[in-house]
Amino acid sequence: MEPQIEKIIVLLIVLTASILTWKMVKDFYMTKFHKLFAHLIAVITSSFMLLSSMILFVPKNYQRGVGPEVEISFVGILTVIVMLVVLYIFFKYIPNNKNKS
Repeated sequence: MEPQIEKIIVLLIVLTASILTWKMVKDFYMTKFHKLFAHLIAVITSSFMLLSSMILFVPKNYQRGVGPEVEISFVGILTVIVMLVVLYIFFKYIPNNKNKS
């Protein structure tokens, strides 16, 4: 695969994960805090998701200017999906179960 296409795909995966994290966290905290605080918490959390998911796609033996900057791997994509599913369960499913009991 062409290096530029790999970069674009990784960027789309990482940004999508970060935006979904922001949305889930913001929606969860909007019911508990003021809009501004909910947004700040969501931005901080999504920033950590952006950094951690981007690190997943950095090659193990990365040297600047020598090799590709990112590598698409099945494990990296699967890890991002698992992180999003865990966040979804934590912020959407578990609070709804506690309200029903």
